[in-house]
Amino acid sequence: MKRLALATAALLLSISGTALAGVVHVSGHGQSYDPGIALEDARADAIGQCQAQGGTPIAEVYSHVTRANLWLADSIWSCEVP
Repeated sequence: MKRLALATAALLLSISGTALAGVVHVSGHGQSYDPGIALEDARADAIGQCQAQGGTPIAEVYSHVTRANLWLADSIWSCEVP
């Protein structure tokens, strides 16, 4: 009976730990005279923000590059955090 109670408690803890994980969205920005570098910097910025929260980057949701005096890039990522 005691083993069953321990197994049940362990199962409940593992399920509740999974339920606490969530998905958030983070954005990154970059600028450069080269559009590829600007976008690369934006992606690195977003991934860095995700990892700073202890999360794991899942996928890029949106990216955009605009020409001004410099190339301006934005990247939005979904991030799974505990």
